Amino acid sequence: MDRLLTVKEVSDVLRLGKTNTYKLFQRGDFPKVLIGRKLLVKESELDKYLEKYSGEIISL
Repeated sequence: MDRLLTVKEVSDVLRLGKTNTYKLFQRGDFPKVLIGRKLLVKESELDKYLEKYSGEIISL
């Protein structure tokens, strides 16, 4: 089973600030999971997302 990452964990992995990480989660194409008010992303889906945009600029 994939590990679910929180906003803080994604922020740490991507070395982004919390505000920009929330902006990333708000993008329509970002593979987030919302449980109640908790924003999560599967680790494997984050990897796929980053691979898809490899070499490109993601506008936040």
